[in-house]
Amino acid sequence: MNISEINKIEKIGSFNLLSENDLGKITPDNNKHFAVITYNNTYAGEKKVSHRSLIIYFICADSFIKKIGYTNSTLTSATSLYGLGAMTGEPGPNRFCLHLEMYKLLKQGKKIEMYARWFDERFEANLDGVFIKDGKEKISSLLNAVDVENYVKNKFASSVGMPEWNLQEQSDGYSPK
Repeated sequence: MNISEINKIEKIGSFNLLSENDLGKITPDNNKHFAVITYNNTYAGEKKVSHRSLIIYFICADSFIKKIGYTNSTLTSATSLYGLGAMTGEPGPNRFCLHLEMYKLLKQGKKIEMYARWFDERFEANLDGVFIKDGKEKISSLLNAVDVENYVKNKFASSVGMPEWNLQEQSDGYSPK
């Protein structure tokens, strides 16, 4: 699916090949990294991620959605997991493999970009009060991260299928190729 079909998204950055001079350097926390790509943040907007709102992010190759994820931490924590963070410390197999998948596509001349959709809309509901005497009480809240992520992924799964790099939701492994 093309990213242009997604509602209310903003481009937040892109991935690029790491320069020859930066390969195998020591990170600020004294780990040697084996990263071959880096992330370039281009987001200059006002929106922030907080513990009460979140973003669903999309990693795209030439505007085609390859991966859907979410964060309710920070943009930096989400994006660094696929750049340098995928190859330092003890990376999980998913991020390690995605780092290398992005590397292959970048070597083929494809553009790898990251987009975000903020879910910070509030909704109101009437709930039974805590005490019997309260009756119904109006509350205003945000959806929680797990519900929003499940909503987005279920929409993809039922309409066009999960993106190629969302293998963990498909109980599939990464190809050793």
